[in-house]
Amino acid sequence: MESESQFLAHTKDGIPVYLDEQSSHAKTHLRSHPKLLGAVIECIPKIVVNADLAREEFELSYGIGTSDLVATTADDEVVYALRAHRTEYSRFVKSRKPAPTRYIVVDIRKKSEKRDESFYLYTCFIGRLTPSFPGGDFLPEQSVEFWSKHALVWGTQEIISDTITKQCPWS
Repeated sequence: MESESQFLAHTKDGIPVYLDEQSSHAKTHLRSHPKLLGAVIECIPKIVVNADLAREEFELSYGIGTSDLVATTADDEVVYALRAHRTEYSRFVKSRKPAPTRYIVVDIRKKSEKRDESFYLYTCFIGRLTPSFPGGDFLPEQSVEFWSKHALVWGTQEIISDTITKQCPWS
């Protein structure tokens, strides 16, 4: 059964962007933050596409929610787990709370069909632009260093419970 796509907006250079909730990594973030989709639709017309993907950070004129990305220290209790619909382990900290923010990140990617020039929303989230977790494809050369000093706040993400470990999966 083919999934249905929802038109979101055109980029600054006129490229249509769609949401396919069945295949998008954005679905867990959109489910958790109902105002996020409206903010994404507001930001897409500011994106100029220069490749098969565009990942940009936007500062909104209003608070959009809380960011669960925090810096960590050696004193923090850290665990690793797979988030729902992900293949790379994420790093979590148990002793912190999310902080209010005005930033979101929007990642759009070209559809795989060669004749289709449209893009789809791959992911979006509240917070600042960061490298992917190790094993991901966005700024992979920076990922291990960045994520060894940062983590997501425990309890803010949908995780697969039988993947929780204290052992770093990247070393």
